Amino acid sequence: MSENLTVTPLSNLENPGSVTKIGDCIKPLLVSGDLSDVQFAVGRGYGPTKIFPAHRLIMSVRSAVFRAMFFGSMSDNCTAPIDIPDILPEAFANLLSYIYTDAVADFTEDNVFDTLKCADKYDLPLLLAMCTSFALQTLNINNCLDILDNAVQYAAAAPSIPKKCLRLIDESPETIWESEQFCAIGLEALRLILQRDTLTANECTISRAVDRWATNMCTQRNMEASSVNRREVLGQTLYLIRFPLLSDAQLADGPARIGLLLQSEALDIYLYKHADIKPQLPFPTEPRQNVRAQGVLNYTIPNVRKLSEASTFSEPVAVRKLLWGISARKETQGADESAALSLCLWCSGYPESPSWMCQVNAEMRLLPWKPETAPIKRKFAKVFGKNRRCWGGKYVSMEQLLDPKKGYVNPTDFSLRLQVHVAADLPTGIE
Repeated sequence: MSENLTVTPLSNLENPGSVTKIGDCIKPLLVSGDLSDVQFAVGRGYGPTKIFPAHRLIMSVRSAVFRAMFFGSMSDNCTAPIDIPDILPEAFANLLSYIYTDAVADFTEDNVFDTLKCADKYDLPLLLAMCTSFALQTLNINNCLDILDNAVQYAAAAPSIPKKCLRLIDESPETIWESEQFCAIGLEALRLILQRDTLTANECTISRAVDRWATNMCTQRNMEASSVNRREVLGQTLYLIRFPLLSDAQLADGPARIGLLLQSEALDIYLYKHADIKPQLPFPTEPRQNVRAQGVLNYTIPNVRKLSEASTFSEPVAVRKLLWGISARKETQGADESAALSLCLWCSGYPESPSWMCQVNAEMRLLPWKPETAPIKRKFAKVFGKNRRCWGGKYVSMEQLLDPKKGYVNPTDFSLRLQVHVAADLPTGIE
């Protein structure tokens, strides 16, 4: 055995006959290592290896991967510790804790993604769900970039984590683009952010942040932060920046002057904005949704019969640097009153600006599945602000909604289609 191995000590299980539940019998084996018949040498790729004793039968019952490892056609009877160099010991300890106890006692922000890696590698979906839940519970504006950077490599296994991170970045103040965390994220995380159509930051802020990111990446690679090298580390991600939306002054004083754009690219952008015959550009030319004055929300409730008094929410749409969405729930008020569908238009608002206001004109539409049935429409004009971020109420009775003769609900899966047209003025009172 290598001298740098740290061996986990074994001890005997005391008074096994006094334990009556099978879970209570198995749990002490995790700590004692008593009766173990396999060892794992974990973490060689990160530093000193740590030895974990375990039990083939218990591991195989919990994981099909371990079952194939120990009892499949490719298994062997080698008594040497099984080498797992690509997993941190702390994460493997969490995996064993879950396998033996159904719980993880040592989740931290530092090891949750390594534990998620274990859960994915060894096909433990419930442990993966626990990792996902912990990551989402700890997610906030201060760590969303770090969590996104860790989560992108596990997007297939836990897609809700990067999705929630990106939504939070959409709503974040522009100071997040000036942070050290932004300059430290990887290229894939940067690409996911820049391709968003719902970012609330303006394109000038975005282009400056991307240049700082490229400069930092050159420094990490011991490269001169020249124009050529900064463009090289960005690759095709550079072409997700909407340079044509910059003013002529912003373009000249920013990306054209510092070399983020080639002179030919800067000239083509200028001609695109001012010439009658416009060159074809490799950059997006449409504004991101956040600066648009209008937007359309579409939301399909999967099964309206399962609606409860807890609201369900649509995906948001950005209009005027605010995120807007639809919430739906079943509402009843009193024993004698029939249930109704309640709909609300909600707004993300500006938490850091207590006096913000935004005038909105909107039209809600309940879209029927039967072509001959007219949609149910409601128009309203309201001022949204800190104390009024949601407007709506009872829309139609559930009895009328579920009447098959009306044709509002899909008769196959009882889904319901909703749509809201939102037109907003520029918000005021923003700090």
